[in-house]
Amino acid sequence: MNQKGASALVIGAGISGIRSALDLAEMGHHVLLVDKAPNLGGTLRQLDHQFPTDHCGMCRMLPMTERDTCSQFCLRKGLFHDNIEIMLSTELAALQGEPGKFVATLRYRPSLIDPERCNGCGECTRVCPVEVPDEFNAGLATRKAVYLPVPHNLPNSYVIDTDACNHCGACQNACPTGAIDLNLEARRSFRILVVDDELVVRDSIKEWLDEAGFAVDMAASGAEAVEMLGRQSYGLLFLDVKMPGMDGVEVLKIAKEMHPELPAVMMTAYATIETAVEAMKVGAKDYIMKPFDIEALTEMAVQTYQATLEVPERRVEVGAVILATGAVPADPRAGANTYEYGTLPDVVTSVEFERLISGTGPTGGQLLRPSDGKPIRRIAWLQCVGSRNLAEGAPHCSSVCCMFSIKEAVLAKQKTDGAVEAMIFYMDMRTFGKDFQQYRDNAEREHGIGFVRSRVHSVEPGGDAGGIRIAFADADGAMHDEPFDLAVLAVGQKPGGGLEELAATVGIELNQAGFCRVQDYSSNRTARDGVFVSGSASSPKDISESVIQANSASLSASLLLHSKGKSLVEISEPEEMFRDVSREPSRLAVAICSCGGAIAEKVDPTSLIADLTQDGYAAHGFTIDRLCTRAGWAQLEEALASTGANRVLIGACMPYVYRRKLRELGKSLKLDPAFMEVTDIHTPVHSQPESSEQGPRSAVYAVLSMAAAKLKGAEPFPRTRDEAVPAALIVGGGISGMTAALSVADHGYKVHLIERNPELGGNLRLLKRFLQEPQPEALLEKTLSAVANHPHITVHTGTRVVHSQGRLGHFVTTVETQDGSGESIEHGVAILSTGGVEFNSEAYLHGRNDAVVTQMEFEDQFHSGKLDASGLGTVVMIQCVESREGSRNYCSRVCCLSALKNAFQLKERNPDTAVYILYRDIMTYGLFEEHYTRARREGVLFVRYETDRKPRVSDENGRLKLVTYDPVLGRELVLEPDLVVLGTGMVPNDSHGLADIFGLETDEHGFLREAEYKWRPVDTMKSGVFLCGTAHSPRTVPESVAMAEAAAQRALGVLRRGRLTSASVTASVRHSLCSLCERCVVACPFHARWYDEEEERIVVDEFVCQGCGACSAACPNGAAILHGFQDRQVHAVLDAALD
Repeated sequence: MNQKGASALVIGAGISGIRSALDLAEMGHHVLLVDKAPNLGGTLRQLDHQFPTDHCGMCRMLPMTERDTCSQFCLRKGLFHDNIEIMLSTELAALQGEPGKFVATLRYRPSLIDPERCNGCGECTRVCPVEVPDEFNAGLATRKAVYLPVPHNLPNSYVIDTDACNHCGACQNACPTGAIDLNLEARRSFRILVVDDELVVRDSIKEWLDEAGFAVDMAASGAEAVEMLGRQSYGLLFLDVKMPGMDGVEVLKIAKEMHPELPAVMMTAYATIETAVEAMKVGAKDYIMKPFDIEALTEMAVQTYQATLEVPERRVEVGAVILATGAVPADPRAGANTYEYGTLPDVVTSVEFERLISGTGPTGGQLLRPSDGKPIRRIAWLQCVGSRNLAEGAPHCSSVCCMFSIKEAVLAKQKTDGAVEAMIFYMDMRTFGKDFQQYRDNAEREHGIGFVRSRVHSVEPGGDAGGIRIAFADADGAMHDEPFDLAVLAVGQKPGGGLEELAATVGIELNQAGFCRVQDYSSNRTARDGVFVSGSASSPKDISESVIQANSASLSASLLLHSKGKSLVEISEPEEMFRDVSREPSRLAVAICSCGGAIAEKVDPTSLIADLTQDGYAAHGFTIDRLCTRAGWAQLEEALASTGANRVLIGACMPYVYRRKLRELGKSLKLDPAFMEVTDIHTPVHSQPESSEQGPRSAVYAVLSMAAAKLKGAEPFPRTRDEAVPAALIVGGGISGMTAALSVADHGYKVHLIERNPELGGNLRLLKRFLQEPQPEALLEKTLSAVANHPHITVHTGTRVVHSQGRLGHFVTTVETQDGSGESIEHGVAILSTGGVEFNSEAYLHGRNDAVVTQMEFEDQFHSGKLDASGLGTVVMIQCVESREGSRNYCSRVCCLSALKNAFQLKERNPDTAVYILYRDIMTYGLFEEHYTRARREGVLFVRYETDRKPRVSDENGRLKLVTYDPVLGRELVLEPDLVVLGTGMVPNDSHGLADIFGLETDEHGFLREAEYKWRPVDTMKSGVFLCGTAHSPRTVPESVAMAEAAAQRALGVLRRGRLTSASVTASVRHSLCSLCERCVVACPFHARWYDEEEERIVVDEFVCQGCGACSAACPNGAAILHGFQDRQVHAVLDAALD
């Protein structure tokens, strides 16, 4: 069954863009993924580690079911999906039309290298004479003008930086496959006129521009220049300002009359610079100072020439557009540059430090001082550089910097076995995410990371000792001046480059921080219908939140396509019928690509085929040039058609590009792709020294013989197919559950919404006001009405789940009503949204004194009229009550925002009320920082406290007394508040029972455990069961809505397939050998195996199995089989390798 779907355009191929593209592709939509960079991955391509695991995990975003539709290797290397087309070095030039039928004009920049011909040999970069700063290594190293954008990317095709290239032609001459075409003749036709009365100036410029490939004429005077302009057309004019007779400005005026479009660059000494500026008013393009910077002058010529070239465009019709432009690190030099970044070499940014510590970085992962290469012993991380700074136009918090710095400090400790001293200087340590606080505490306790609450005053050179000196004031106000080897600036995130122009192109607005403005209650919808935003395009976010919002954006895009009648259309097609060759003797056909002579120069393909035939591996053999091209592939198909081969081995470069071609080849030969393989011979050809005993030939023969041995024992891949029940079960009827239910039901699927309380709404019923969105009542009424009137939603209130069994695509869950009646519901997926409640603390006299209330109790009393707020003289709010420590060592995320919201309400009711907020760290992450700024502006007083010196509240003769230490005053502050409001945080609803019913795990705090915090935040380890909202962790209402949409999208990815198909590489059980020891069950990391008590055997869920082989390794009897890697195949491969 093929699926034909409407298409979507995703702009930006970082993490969010890739996630949104994968979401829509898994639902059967064709996706066009574009990025203006020449590579995928965004900033993440430069990062080897992510907290809290301190490892990479991007590959976890790849499809877990029906894996054969997508590449299954490291996502940092590349992405290949049947439904995703990728266009790099591409920008959106225009967007016209209406939602469901947009017409996008894409403008792409040719790389001058044919990716189909480039085999990644690197000969071009070895001869290139141009060196420029390497963006991948954050400018800490250099690269050539022809380069690999990301060294580990696939395909490993080189690109040419046309801004840096001098068009010398060396790379074109060195390329063994003819992949490079610099179009030098076209550049030679671009004529430049140089006008200067000094011969040495004219000759020098002519020499420089000749080397850059341009045709250059010279004129010694203004009169001669005018005469030449009358005879010949020119593309660019270099014109001296001060010449005898007719000066440059006069010549320019005449030239503009003759050729109005002729660009002119004025050449001037300092003394005549004012004249040059005046010339620009007449029509000069620019001016350049004497003595000339050769590179600057040549760059002007190159840019002018490139502006004349026709930029290739492509017009494509798309149903929806997702902007995933991300965020980029702020440049510390853009502001006051207090810390001398760019001046002191031992002051680096956080991204630069990531490259320093990376094994692929400029120092190979050794921590060495950039200034002198000496070992680093002491590092300081400086927070909030380029963010939380009104003076520099960066009022927002960048959300990720605190955890980013902690991770880097931990990595530095691990890298040096604890030898490095690491200190983090911060204002507020914003550990607001799930497990963030524990990660921070472990960094301090287990790794010895130092945390200093201070905003550093200055950074100075270290003198004779080298390094730097940092001046700062500690929490008590004492000044310090200490030496360090390195300062790492935790630079903030700012909107991606060109976002303002892109926003104008698509017709959307930006918010006050320069990010995309989204509509109320939504994290992804813009003012223009059909245009959505994903990830950090709307505000700074970490990976997990970016992935969630990317899921949410793709859900919105899918809803739009569905509403416009562009739902997927199923086209029935008979299952592929292949020849049964499993019992036939192996007849292997070997095809070796000569790669335009690049392979044949070092290894004789004919002799390789002869040896494979002689050793009994091959029955047929061919040498074909450039198999990766259409012509080469057609030649292969023609050659194979007459052989009757039942196994096919291809020796070529870049095996990953053949995945789809092999499937097509299997159809034409009626041969299961299980009997075909492409092996990489490019790497051994170019990595083996020719001075070795046999050069690269033995290495190439080894990989070919190993692949042939594996194919000889190959068997057809078993495929299991099963219909998914087209219904969803959603447990929890708060805003998250209702949003998820509507999202699934709006796609036409049946939804059962289970709520144990008599009515829907959850915590949203308790909220009376939001911090920045419209009032909660409007959202509640709108959502309740939509649920009640939806034909595909069945609401079960007063109902609880008592049992569930089944697997991905087919669950049966039993629910029970309050009167004891039961019902069994069949469903293909489940979403758990069981919510949380405010923690009921007994601290600070709560429950014993009516003047001590929680934030939610205050809100209820304030809006119900039980509390006369106008008569309150002093109100004190205490944050982090019994949280971020002990048994509740996590941040509840919403408490600081609630405190600000309620402080504003008090100030609105009575501006004279003194409002104090006692805090440990203010958690106003992202754009919420503006509310913290506003609160201070409106007179809310913030007093910090530490856990070892908490506030004390007592009741003295019916009057509250509060004592707290004020670090600014350096003494205790005594208050007599009329009201004390506690931020007690959130705890999950009783989720342990539900977790047991669905076979899930909870964390130590009782929240449901996700499959992977960063990359699969709404998935669970039980395939087909998803989670969202505060069942996962505390979060705001808009964040809960986004997470609900994300969970719904992931669930729809299963339902929209209709019929599930297992992947080609999965495990099975040879029951005759199985001893039922269950070691394989314990070893399986995906919960794809279990013991069936009725059948008394181990069962494998083929749709969940990822083919990792852990079960096969754990089985003591050889009963666990991994198809495609059976014992005899592996042994044969080993024999071939050792032969």
